[in-house]
Amino acid sequence: MSGRDRHPPAAPAAPPHDMTAGPGSAARVDAQPDHDAAPRAVPASSAQERVWFASRMAPDASAYRIVDELVVHAEVTEADLRRAFALLVRRHEALRTALRIVDGRLTQYVLPRIDLALRHVDLTGADYAEQTDARRSRRTDLARRPFDLERAPLWRAELLALGETEWAVVFAAHHLVYDAASRFNLHAELTEICAAVEQGREPKLPELPLSYTGYARRERDRLSPRRRTELAAYWRARLAQLPPVHRLPLDHPRPAARTFVGAEVRAGLPPEVTASLPGAARRLGTEPVMLCLAAYVALLHRHSGQEDIVVGLPVTGRRQADVAPMIGTFVNMLVVRVDVSGAPTFAELVGRVRSAAHVEDRYDIPFQTLVELLPVPRLPGVPPLYQLAFNHVPADGGLGAASSGSAGCEDDLLLEITADTVRVEYNVALLEKGTADALLADYLALLVAGVSAWDMPLPRLPVAPRPGDAPATRPARTAAGGRPRTATARLVADAWSAVLGTAVTDVHDDFFHLGGHSVQALRMLARLEAEHDSELSIQAFFADPTVAGLATELERKRPRRTAWR
Repeated sequence: MSGRDRHPPAAPAAPPHDMTAGPGSAARVDAQPDHDAAPRAVPASSAQERVWFASRMAPDASAYRIVDELVVHAEVTEADLRRAFALLVRRHEALRTALRIVDGRLTQYVLPRIDLALRHVDLTGADYAEQTDARRSRRTDLARRPFDLERAPLWRAELLALGETEWAVVFAAHHLVYDAASRFNLHAELTEICAAVEQGREPKLPELPLSYTGYARRERDRLSPRRRTELAAYWRARLAQLPPVHRLPLDHPRPAARTFVGAEVRAGLPPEVTASLPGAARRLGTEPVMLCLAAYVALLHRHSGQEDIVVGLPVTGRRQADVAPMIGTFVNMLVVRVDVSGAPTFAELVGRVRSAAHVEDRYDIPFQTLVELLPVPRLPGVPPLYQLAFNHVPADGGLGAASSGSAGCEDDLLLEITADTVRVEYNVALLEKGTADALLADYLALLVAGVSAWDMPLPRLPVAPRPGDAPATRPARTAAGGRPRTATARLVADAWSAVLGTAVTDVHDDFFHLGGHSVQALRMLARLEAEHDSELSIQAFFADPTVAGLATELERKRPRRTAWR
């Protein structure tokens, strides 16, 4: 968005902050800018629409709740912290916003006043171990408690007194009003307000030239019918014949309905990577994050044998200076599609990844609009467009504490990387911890090898050594699979040809790439069940929609007569 597209804020700017000099005081402000004003109803932003509809599918999932903790070292009181939050609420519309469906349209309700969702917990008499346990318990509790999305505020906080000059602020918010960049902004502003209180001065807070509702209006104005048509044509061509689901082997059949329970494994980045990554990126003419993403693509290719790799990549949506200091949600999802055919070197793969990810003038189309526009099959229990995701957390962010139990999980698999840590989050309905451990180990091995030997072809890049012939150590399957040779493969190929009306020339051809759709897949499976006298899983076929994959599944099954449904 350019400066000429800027609209004035939807509400008058807040008055100057009234700060009282002297230690122990805070801004004498009120979270109610206008007690008599009515709530303002404004259409939601596209980011809010994406989160809203996704969260409605699993209203109890914690995938859409962010829990954070900020330690404050300052001579401030509970009252000072409450006044600091009052100032934050007055500055940022998102902190007093709820969302509702009105006339079929998601609408923001921005309240003029709210009751501050703050709870005080006194831990000053507890020792360090007890405080640590209590803080962990409070984070877990806040993460599990759902929000009523139609009632503001969509956040809550607890003020944990740890000592005379030490506080832990545990903060939980719904993704509808808060994203990762909001976390940094809240930290920065709360820290500055507390420092100003301690030093007896007025806080130096960034100007907010645009309100969040003003941003939502501007966003909708920019996506004009002409722009929408242009973007639709671009993405239809770029994502033509997109694989409906990845072929990464799963430990469990995919449930018919999406599940959102996840777990994680994590490890530190090897010192040789942190030391050599910036230099390797410079020599390859790109950013370090592109090497990290390329290693993830190489990992998915190695484990699945798939040459058409699709990854979801979050983009911050904060390229404009006037939205950078806001608290709110701006994230959009970019679908990154990478061709891994031809055994490229790691350097060549980095170039392909960079080309696929650098479409900055084209990803302002909302993700949910992209889902509506693309003719991709909607499969039971399968997230649309992508199921595997990658996220780079900047240096000023962090992954937070390791999850001690089940957590929310939007994707089948998510790999997140910081300057020193890699985290793999996985859906527990699909994958086991041992698989996640192997994926993490292989990712680190591929990243180490890629950074140090980027001229090496992908099939030769080593993975983590493990005893036995684990799937992760097998070379990637190539597309040159040839014609069906076994009796079972020929049986599948005959059914395949009858349904699609075309002969099978390669047992690794993708059913959906050849023009097949979900209804035809069901017909083919029903025919094979009758001829092979076996029960077949539609989920297993979607995981590997090839003659080779279906033949392997048939050979694995013992003949039995049961309706596949």
